[in-house]
This record gives sequence, structure tokens and C-alpha cells, in this order.
Amino acid sequence: MLRQFLAIALAFSLMPLWSKRKMGFGPMLLLTGLILSLVAGLAPMTILQNFILIFTTPSTLKTIIVVVVVGMLGALMKRYGILDKIVEELKVLISSQKAIITVLPAVIGMLSVPGGAALSIPFVDKIGEDMKMPGEVRSVVNLSFRHIAMFLLPTSTSIIMVTTVLPGVNLYGLIAMNLGFVILMQSTSYFLYVRKYPDVKSSSTEKKGPALAKLMLYLSPIYMVVVFNGLFGIEMYQCVLLSLLIILLLWGRKDVKDYAKVAWKGISLSTAFMLVGVYFVQNTVKSLDQVMAGVTTLFNQASGFSVLLVIAAAAVLFGLTTGLSMVPLGIILPLVNNLPLSENAKLIYCSFIFVWSFIGYYFSPLHMCHLLTVKHVGCGNGRVYREYSKLIPCLALYSFILFYVYRFLFA
Repeated sequence: MLRQFLAIALAFSLMPLWSKRKMGFGPMLLLTGLILSLVAGLAPMTILQNFILIFTTPSTLKTIIVVVVVGMLGALMKRYGILDKIVEELKVLISSQKAIITVLPAVIGMLSVPGGAALSIPFVDKIGEDMKMPGEVRSVVNLSFRHIAMFLLPTSTSIIMVTTVLPGVNLYGLIAMNLGFVILMQSTSYFLYVRKYPDVKSSSTEKKGPALAKLMLYLSPIYMVVVFNGLFGIEMYQCVLLSLLIILLLWGRKDVKDYAKVAWKGISLSTAFMLVGVYFVQNTVKSLDQVMAGVTTLFNQASGFSVLLVIAAAAVLFGLTTGLSMVPLGIILPLVNNLPLSENAKLIYCSFIFVWSFIGYYFSPLHMCHLLTVKHVGCGNGRVYREYSKLIPCLALYSFILFYVYRFLFA
């Protein structure tokens, strides 16, 4: 067991070294997965199977397709000036750029697309430059505000994961408890990253009604993905392809050749390679059976406050090493379900687990939104994590405060 934990620590501690050597994200992640596999003592066939699984797992392939197509979507929206027009219409509706830079990622974050940060970061990048924000601050602002939906929308994958593992959980009770954390997190993010920059007020005299109609038109390639997926149950990658068709019909018909050329250039092989690395590391971590068993044993032996510490440590471990919130949720929630607790107490623990699963995933170097955001802005990982260091202790403290407040009020 110790060997596998040491393998995780060594493999991830070396990532900053590869980053300093300006190694691309894809090679860096593949090298991290390989070091982790070898130090942990995984058999060569297991390592090979973990790699092959990337290309034989339908959900993984669909996610890679979605992220690649989102890149095409972003390139086309930039080519036809759609991104600029969305920002301009928002300036008519909302005079404060500080409000826009926080609201826009949250709105686009309602689109449950893997790596959807690639859609919101161009807006945040442009507005943040106008506000004289450094690249690392623009990155953190995008990542912070775009994750509101995963706490509050019943259709978010993390919420669905909770209700799948714990069918009896009070869904809207969980969302209400999550709202407390969201308010604290976003208030802190605004105070740390947005408040100190000068606000650029728009002085548009355009009427708000026509501006809203134009905004809905320009945003249609984004929100129609939600409509196609939510109302008609169409696969997410197919929904994004349909959004490409919307852009073609509305803006690209005059020059189809140019449309095709821009869409093709929007395909990023380096992004696809990066995703291959992400999934290789994720598959490798899932193969570390002794780590999984060790966490279960620690949880069963813990009591009182130590249970919360074990939950936090396990969620961070699995979140950081996989870049997914669903992995710690899937591992830890069943353990809590077996504890002799009232329904309200289980709900409070569930909210605590949800928060820490998010923390582990959010700050993971494998977090897809993080990788895509940093890649777009072009700032170093180290600078972004220095900004993160201001937020991490606040989120950790809030999780414990809310747990005891909820227990006092409802348990």
C-alpha cells in the first residue's frame, strides 16, 4: 500500500519539473502516468490496458470528440465576431464589466460540456485584458465562476452522480446546502481576484430589448446545445456538431469554403493529445487497488472529527489524481451510506463530501477546464497555482464551518 501512495506523491511532485522544461501537457501527463505505473509496480500488461482503454471506452472517446468540436466552435465564433458581439450586447444590458466577467462564465457554465471552459475563457480573456488583469488572474476568474452550475443544477453530472449512488438523498436539500458554499466561494473569489481592478462602465444608449434579442441570437450556438441535449436527449457530441450547423446557417453560408477552413483549423491535436494523457493517468489511478482499499479501511476505523479529515483527505487524493469529481463521490458516498446516521445527518455528510470532491477536482493539474484555460491564456501553471493558494485555505475552512452550522441547525 505504501508503495502505491509513494508512487502517487512522486509522480505528481515531478510535474512542475516537466512544466519548467516546457514539455507539452500531453507528453507531461503521459510521462506522469508512466512514472506512476512503474513506481507503483503495475504489470506491463496493466499499463498497456490502461492506455488501450482510452480508445476503447465509448464515454472517453465521446468526451474527446466534444472537446475537439468545442475548439472548432470557438474558432468559428471568433471568426465571425460572435464573441465580440456577445460582449458588446452584454455591455448594453450590464453596464459593469466586473459584473460581466463574473456572470458570463457562470451562464456558459450551465452548458454541461466536458472542458466547457474553452467556451467561456475567450470572453473572460478579452474583458480581463480591458480591465488590465494579469493572465493568471483571468484564468482563475474563469475557472471559479464557471463552476457554479455543478453545485446548483439538478442536471449537473456531479449532482446526478450523488442521486445515482444515494437514491434516497433529498436532491433539493443538497442543492440548498451547496448554495451556502457557492455564495461563500464566489464572494471570496470576487474579493480576491476582481474587486481591486478598475471597473469599465459602458455608456451605451442602445435599448435593452433589442440588445437582449441580439444576445439570444449570438448565444444560440451555445444554449441550443442544452436544448438539444435536455429536451431531445441527443448525445452531447452530436449537440455540439449541431451548433456548428447553426453557425453555418446563420453566418457561414456566404463562404462555405472559408467556414470549412476555419473549422478545420479549430481542431487542436495538442488538446486531443492532452486529453489522452489525462485519461491515461485516470485509468492508472483506478488500477491502484491497494490505495482504494487503504482509504476504505481508514474510513471504517475513523470516528468524530477524524471522519471529516479522512473524507477531506480521500476526496483530495482521488480528485487531484484523476481530475474528476465523480471518482471521489463514487468511492466515498457509499461508505457514508453504510454509517448509522439519520437522513438529515447523511445529507449533511453528503454536502461535505460534495464540497471536498469539488476541491480535489478543481485544483487538480488534470482538471480539463484548468488545462484548457491555461492553454488559451498562455500563462504558466505555477503562476495560476500561486493565485489558487489564496483561495484554497478559504474553501477548506468554509467546508468545516458549513458542516457544523448545518449539523447544529438540521441534525
